[in-house]
Amino acid sequence: MDLVALVVLLVVLVVTAWAWRQAPGRKAADEFMEILQKPWGKQVVLDFLGLEAILALWMLSDASQRGTWASAVACIVTMPVLGSMSAAVYWLLNLA
Repeated sequence: MDLVALVVLLVVLVVTAWAWRQAPGRKAADEFMEILQKPWGKQVVLDFLGLEAILALWMLSDASQRGTWASAVACIVTMPVLGSMSAAVYWLLNLA
């Protein structure tokens, strides 16, 4: 499973790098702000942040049982950039 987790992480990093090249820096920020201007934009962001909060709580709960604090913290820290894929990587790394 460690190999699968590594492959998932590499794919996410490659896709993130590709997306960054398509819309670097300020352009990505402008596109994000355009989403917030739409009537449903704030709800999408709220739902996304709610999902991340629930996944972070799940990772912390799991880490307290398994003692996998390092991977939980690393995955939670990367969630703002990689989204829920960080939780998927955590799950793949800690399958027992």
